[in-house]
Amino acid sequence: MDPVWLLILLPIAAASGWMMANRDRAQSENSPSDHTAKVPESFYKGLNLLLNEQPDRALDVFLDATELDQDTVEMHVALGNLFRRRGEIERATQIHQNLVARSDLEPGMRALALYELAQDYFKAGLFDRAEGLLQELRQVEEYQEQACRFLLQIYDQEKEWHSAIVIGEELASLTRQDFGEPLAQYCCELAELAISEGKAGKAEYYLDSALKYVDHCTRATLISGRVAATRGNHRAAIAKWCSLEDVAPQSLGEVVPMISESYEALGDQRGFRHFLERAIEVCPDSRIISALVEITRDSKGKLAGQRLLIDIVKKYPNLEGLYQLLRNRTAPEILRGESIDLELITALLSESVGQSREYQCRQCGFNCSSLHWQCPGCKEWGSVQKRTLVKDRTATKLAPNS
Repeated sequence: MDPVWLLILLPIAAASGWMMANRDRAQSENSPSDHTAKVPESFYKGLNLLLNEQPDRALDVFLDATELDQDTVEMHVALGNLFRRRGEIERATQIHQNLVARSDLEPGMRALALYELAQDYFKAGLFDRAEGLLQELRQVEEYQEQACRFLLQIYDQEKEWHSAIVIGEELASLTRQDFGEPLAQYCCELAELAISEGKAGKAEYYLDSALKYVDHCTRATLISGRVAATRGNHRAAIAKWCSLEDVAPQSLGEVVPMISESYEALGDQRGFRHFLERAIEVCPDSRIISALVEITRDSKGKLAGQRLLIDIVKKYPNLEGLYQLLRNRTAPEILRGESIDLELITALLSESVGQSREYQCRQCGFNCSSLHWQCPGCKEWGSVQKRTLVKDRTATKLAPNS
């Protein structure tokens, strides 16, 4: 026999024994002269068929059972659950559908059967059917929280952001838990949709809502800057992006291309350089390093750019910086007398082992090569961050005019 079936049959057999014992006890209390247990014969027959590896025939027997009370309903539910855990969703659904269709079920048992059937539909990917049952269960106090949690998962996967916000707020009220991060992300998703439709005002409304859920929502700040820049208000855009220096410095590398365009639109290259010099102190991201070296090279010449790169590589061991340095034809001349030794290069190479996956989820550890606002692994919102691949090797700051 399949070992999995043994795992299924053991709890069923135990439950049958428990049910018989309870029945005997109840009968002995009410009628001492009659000790006959009234366990439906169909259960024995069904168990026997399962033991003989005939699950389809056993299922028919269980579905045809006519005598139902609390004990036998719970037995049906348990059997359906075991089928679902084994991956046999169709059989689990048949059992639970059969229970829901019964007119003789008391309200509590019907709600239990509905909840199990909703899980069957959810596991099968039949979200519309699951949603209908969960919305009904949402009105039943005993199942309100569980129904809302499943509904939130459905609306999240189906990208029904308005509905997700309604359910998220209800869950926050029911559980007193903080759902601020996912709610803020749902608002950001709606803001992105509004931007794609050319509705900047609507996008700003959703971004304001996101910031009410999370005071310093990184994604909302990034999008707010984009909206301001699109409207030609580059100073406001720069101010929003620069605010990340205090609340989310690890995200500064993400804004480099956008903030560069805004500073360029204002004709303020000096301002852009000052931003990069501040940013590199709190976030030695390769994008910030590259931009700072490039702007130095453009304004002060190739040699100044190379010397700045050497200073950066010394202070912030970074494979990208080292690569740029070594690939430069004149690097050997510049490197003479510089204390960039084998130990440093070895440290940098050791850092490179996981660098192809530059982002990591702080919740489940999922690694990815680009920023995801929702972790592809655990589905947590706002948990993916840039890896910290560099370390400050000196206590001195870079000279502003290097």
